This record gives sequence, C-alpha cells and structure tokens, in this order.
Amino acid sequence: MQDIMIRIQTDDFEAWKEQHYLHAASRARYGITDGPAYRDLEDPGAALFHISVQDMDTAMGWFRSDTFKEASKLAKVTGRSFYLAQPQAVSASGRSAT
Repeated sequence: MQDIMIRIQTDDFEAWKEQHYLHAASRARYGITDGPAYRDLEDPGAALFHISVQDMDTAMGWFRSDTFKEASKLAKVTGRSFYLAQPQAVSASGRSAT
C-alpha cells in the first residue's frame, strides 16, 4: 500500500465535498481507499486528504479518467498537489526509528 496526501484548492468546499463522497465507489474500483480529510483553518477553500492505494499505476488511472475530470469541474477545483507519504515509526524517545 502507498499513502498519498492530496491538497486541493476549491472555490466551493461544499461542492468539492459532495463530489468527493459521490465518487467513493469509483475510486474504490481503482484500488483507492479513502482516509481522513482535513480542512484548512485559515483558508476555507483548501483541504488535505489522505488516500491509500493498492497499486500506484492503477490508482492514477482514476485521476486521468473523464469521470474525475468532470467531477473536478463540478467541484470547482482550482488547484491540486500530490504528496507521497511514508509512515515513520517513532521510538519512545520521540525520534524516528527509521
């Protein structure tokens, strides 16, 4: 499994949220498992959400699909950045164990 964090910028957070949850089953067909979403406290049009993917190439197919492109338009997304996340084990001293 690979973890991905995606930061979105939208002109309408509620429209984005509606489209995001509307297409959960479609994302699952591409091997994407939804995790939590975090809304930016200082920018109401920005959010960060966490997904896990079984296979990166298969998952990226979702982001190239016509369904995703149309949903992004309806969600009024104006920007998107992807970050690959690597969980780190932390020792009892609070230092990274890796």
